[in-house]
Amino acid sequence: MRRDELLAWLDTRRPSPPATLRERLRGAVHDSADRLPAHLARLGDELLGSVVARPKGGRELALDLLAADAFATYAFEATYEA
Repeated sequence: MRRDELLAWLDTRRPSPPATLRERLRGAVHDSADRLPAHLARLGDELLGSVVARPKGGRELALDLLAADAFATYAFEATYEA
């Protein structure tokens, strides 16, 4: 799925995430050959991997953890909608 298509899909989510989280989500999105649910799951996994890779990280990792959770939730939503 192309980045612009995924961003358009994210913009349809209600309720919209808070602005800071929305910007983090948008910043993590990239093109992928995956279909929407798998693409969302992969994005969440990538963010979670970056959090896990920094075991001494502190509060600065909270936004990435929230974004990873949001992508996982959206992956379930996309699977349900398909």
